[in-house]
Formats: sequence, structure tokens, C-alpha cells
Amino acid sequence: MGLIAKNEVEEKDIISAGTHVARCCGIVDLGTQYSEKFGRWANKIMFQFELPADLTDDGRPSVISKKYTLSLNDKASLRKDLESWLGRPVTAREEHDRFALGSMLGAACLLSILHGENAEKAHAYVAGVMSVPAGMVVPDAVNPVILYDIDNGEDAVYAKLPDWVKNLIQQSREFKGDDKLGETSA
Repeated sequence: MGLIAKNEVEEKDIISAGTHVARCCGIVDLGTQYSEKFGRWANKIMFQFELPADLTDDGRPSVISKKYTLSLNDKASLRKDLESWLGRPVTAREEHDRFALGSMLGAACLLSILHGENAEKAHAYVAGVMSVPAGMVVPDAVNPVILYDIDNGEDAVYAKLPDWVKNLIQQSREFKGDDKLGETSA
């Protein structure tokens, strides 16, 4: 018998690992968040993606998200994923004039999804975002698109966010009103 590797923690409730067709269905400004890992404050955002081929019990597409530091620095994960998604480098003009992230709402992509463990619980995460090959058909979006800017506070968009996303936003300097809690890093 050959060597066999398997994931002992595989759970039915999580999105399967592999490459999935997806659409960006949400961009959420998480505000300035503190990172214990890096010991500093940074502006964070979250992209949400719906997976039309991975349906929940109620028949709607599953949704998975990925958090980023809001930076187009050469080493930034956001920049790397945007370039892979767009199939081209971020231009100097986009870098200088600021990239309109809202333009990615509704955009199709391929997601590389992997599994990991966190506190003894298996979870799926987005390892990469890529462009869709020419000619590949991606189903239309089902979920309404969400674009939330933390400067809008507890507006109608905020009210529709899931509690776990609201909890993340509530940890931000902006939400707490703590504008002087250290330096912001982008």
C-alpha cells in the first residue's frame, strides 16, 4: 500500500479545498485595527466572495471572505491578489490616484481555497485570488453586493452586516472613537 495523506479534521460544513469560481459580493472597511502579531495599528478591509457552485442548505451560494491591510505597497497581499485577479500589474496611476476598490464589486474570479485549523476547529480560507480564463462563464451574482465605509458609521449597510463582521468593525479605532491610539500603518 502506498503512502496516503488525509485531513483528519475535515468537516462537512466548510467549503471544500480547491479552486472555485466566485464573484466579489462585498467590500467592507474594517477601520483601523490593532494587530497583536505585528504590534501596530493598520487600516483593514475585507473582501467577500460568493461561490455559485457551493450552495448552502437554503440554496444560496456560500460566501467566504479575506481580510487585507489597506495598502498597495509592493509586498502587500492586497496588491498581489488584485494583480493576480486583474491579470495585470496595478498601474502607477492607480497607485498614485488610489485604486477604486468598489470597481471590483461583482467582478468574477477564481479562488484558491485551502483548509487550516484554528483552536482545534477546521476552517476554509482564501489562499489566492486569480483572474477567470477567457471564455469561462461565471454565473450571475445572487447575493446583493455590499460596500461599507466605516466613515458612514452605523448606517443601513452596517445594519445588514452579520454580527461577526460588526464585531470586527467595533474593534476599530474609528468605531471606539479612539483617534489617538498610536500610529497608523498602511
